[in-house]
Amino acid sequence: MAAPILSKRRTEAIANGCFLMAMGVLIYTWAWWPGILLAIWLYLAVRQFFSGRTYDLVISSIILLGLYAIVYFKFTWDFLIPVLFIVGGIYIIFREYFFSEDTDGEEKSQEIRDDTDDRSKNK
Repeated sequence: MAAPILSKRRTEAIANGCFLMAMGVLIYTWAWWPGILLAIWLYLAVRQFFSGRTYDLVISSIILLGLYAIVYFKFTWDFLIPVLFIVGGIYIIFREYFFSEDTDGEEKSQEIRDDTDDRSKNK
């Protein structure tokens, strides 16, 4: 994962501000559906970009912008939208299970190293 561009607090504030602006545009234009998909995408995209999670940004952009295009251009989506949701769910599960950083595991491995170092010093 890349280094975050901004702090978590600033990232959340900017993402929330972008979401509120998008909601204001939706209220003004009365374009709720599929416009809400763009508002959600904007919130996630800003948050993931400033958090340094570019891979997540690409995946969520593909899913949400794909959903928007399907609805806006009136594609038949009886098959495609469930597939997009399933792929998105599988991606999130696999990302968290295989690629997330486990801080508890890191702390445990550090404790093991410290304990091993202490034993070797006492000999």
